[in-house]
Amino acid sequence: FRGRTYAPFPPVPALLLLPAVGLWGEATDQGRIGQVVAALAVAVFVAALRRMGLPTAVRLFCGAALAFGSVLWPATAIGTTWFFAQEVVVLATAVLVWEMAGGARPLVLGAVVVGGWLSRVTLLLAVPALGSLIWLRHRRLAAVLTFLAANALGALAYLAYNALRFGDPLQTGYGILSMAAPNAEAVARWGFFNLRYIPEHLYAMLLRPPDLLPVPPYLRPSPWGMSLLLTSPLVLRLLFPRSRAGWSKWGALVGSLALPMLVYFSVGWVQFGYRYSLDWWVFLLVMLAVALGDSPRPVDYALLALSAAMNALGVYWVRVLGW
Repeated sequence: FRGRTYAPFPPVPALLLLPAVGLWGEATDQGRIGQVVAALAVAVFVAALRRMGLPTAVRLFCGAALAFGSVLWPATAIGTTWFFAQEVVVLATAVLVWEMAGGARPLVLGAVVVGGWLSRVTLLLAVPALGSLIWLRHRRLAAVLTFLAANALGALAYLAYNALRFGDPLQTGYGILSMAAPNAEAVARWGFFNLRYIPEHLYAMLLRPPDLLPVPPYLRPSPWGMSLLLTSPLVLRLLFPRSRAGWSKWGALVGSLALPMLVYFSVGWVQFGYRYSLDWWVFLLVMLAVALGDSPRPVDYALLALSAAMNALGVYWVRVLGW
């Protein structure tokens, strides 16, 4: 654009990388830094569950579920720009859970969610639900207004960022993007958002199997993703909860992030599993933590082991395929 090259992504992940780039320049290993971010997210998440008063066995189980039983692990093995941004969002959502388990300070929640949606704009969809939860927690209009004010400042910063790049505060870069993706034809016909995309998302999220090959090893992950029931079968435990305490709160956050993405033109590309789930996976794992009750059962550990094995295979596949 006007002789310069831009990525059409929000700026926070790049800002987080700047200190490392200042030290190591172009030798900076973004993938390694992403692994550190993901590990920190797991630590914060376990601390958040402790703050919620959940038993040690449950905390460690859900920490392992995030670290090894989800597509976060293969995402850190890929480590490209899209996945680095999602690792930052996982950290942001873990911090949100930690703060909501404590004082739920509106300014802190506002700053964290702004950092999240300035990493991946999709997290902006959680702002109405978070604002409602702040109201239910504090019952003060000032608390909600403080939270919204933080988001307004973030929006102004994003608009200024776009204006500096493109001379138009409303131009994020996607509107002038050269669409070379395999589904570019769909974008040309139906736009970035359309109800026609819902079946493809549901298929990718719930049903898509690996690709079949005529020669060994006979299977490989589809670059369009795979079903969460295959990559993280531990989610089946949510069908048989010991408790549903607080599910409405966390479920509202999951729904506010997961449902609108069903009408987006892309389900992701060159990925292991359904990577968009990382935007709301931490909130889903809080629901799982509650569902486990006092401690995980043997069947829970079996589901966790199967999930970890699947994602270990995903890491192997990622390395072999050069993703």
